[in-house]
Amino acid sequence: MQNLDIDILHRIVEAALKEGASYSDIRYEELTATNVETSKGYIESAEQLLRRGVGIRVLYSGAWGFASTEVITKEALLRATKSALKMAKVASSIKEKKVKLAGVSTHKASVSANVKKNPAQIDPSEKAKLVLELDKFAYTHGESIKDVTTRYRDSNLQKIFVSSEGAEIQLKYVRTYLVAQVVAKEGTNISPAYETMGGVKGYEIMEGEAPFETVKTAAERAVRLLTARVPRGGHHTVVLDNKILALIVHEAFGHTAEADLVITGSVLTGKIGRKVASELVTIVDDPGPEGANGWTPYDDEGVKARRVVIVDKGVLMEYMQSRETAAELGMEPTGNARAQDYTFAPIVRMRNTYMLPGDWEPEEIIAETRHGYYLKGAMGGQADANGDFMFNVQEAWLIENGELKEAYRGATVSGNALDVLGSIDAVGKDLKINFPGTCGKWQLAPVDGGGPHIRCKIIVGGAR
Repeated sequence: MQNLDIDILHRIVEAALKEGASYSDIRYEELTATNVETSKGYIESAEQLLRRGVGIRVLYSGAWGFASTEVITKEALLRATKSALKMAKVASSIKEKKVKLAGVSTHKASVSANVKKNPAQIDPSEKAKLVLELDKFAYTHGESIKDVTTRYRDSNLQKIFVSSEGAEIQLKYVRTYLVAQVVAKEGTNISPAYETMGGVKGYEIMEGEAPFETVKTAAERAVRLLTARVPRGGHHTVVLDNKILALIVHEAFGHTAEADLVITGSVLTGKIGRKVASELVTIVDDPGPEGANGWTPYDDEGVKARRVVIVDKGVLMEYMQSRETAAELGMEPTGNARAQDYTFAPIVRMRNTYMLPGDWEPEEIIAETRHGYYLKGAMGGQADANGDFMFNVQEAWLIENGELKEAYRGATVSGNALDVLGSIDAVGKDLKINFPGTCGKWQLAPVDGGGPHIRCKIIVGGAR
């Protein structure tokens, strides 16, 4: 990481005030990253990246202006500031609803991710060797495995935030990831599976058995489901594993509790203090725990991030907020303003969103289920502001009289998040949070999520 004179950043935000801005902030970012991808036993791509730049935001007469630049000199930063002010003045002349910012404490802090081995210190050849070993290892799980893709990525990100209110926040992130995609094929049957691991962690997570277990899980699932049938569709009692619950909590429910979407209209608009889920359900959005992919000690507005208890025992308690949305709704900022990078202005985003555990053993939930499905492994899908969703499921098992019977593939789940959360009647003890991903909401952001096993009612899609 190159050294930056932070005083320059302070002088830039002061210059914005002298030009008539009521508020200004500036974000410097420097990213270094390594990507290695293999396919069918060969290195498909390998690259090292370096990217640095600054994003400048100004508030003028109740309207935002924003500009970014990769040239880190005082002259270039002043030019970008003038561009941001010009945009804000134009917006102010036509904007009817004026932007206000909720008050926050001003912080000066420096926080670094706690990792044992920074991947930036590891020779790239060692990373490539590992990915090739994992690729080869996947093929040992059966002759039916025809295609394997393994992707490794690590990054070091330094962020510096300075505001005209006197905030100065320095953050250092380290992230390490692995993605394994395996496809088994036999005749006309094709069975894909994938697994991921990683987060705000160092290279130490790649030095044990974890990456091999990740690949093994994907490979064995692809082979196991190759000859499986598609389940019969309908409204069923289901036991959801941690990953599928994580997807529903984030995509189908969490977005509806982001305050910018609440303001424009979501299924949770105006429902603070009302019952929106089973009393067994408590859902939080957390800046931690340490190591989770959405780890956010301070957000991109310099707000010290705190845990947001979205739902407490079934009752909607609060929304995730930026300073702007908090002012509009008469609430408090929560540290949920995040930007994809320095070329974007921050918007309300989740961090690590999960359901708290209950008092059931996962095996007990299945044993106490007379008929239904046990669903494992999410593969993405879609959801909207009304909480309606449809997600793909990697693996489904028929439950008969408390026992797992036949395995199925090609299942989907759909419904409305509030209906599903309201139907939960058993919550497991086995909280798992480490399901790293990248969320797209106009911008990309690293997130994490999870929860325990739960039992609920949901629409299972499958055979016609």
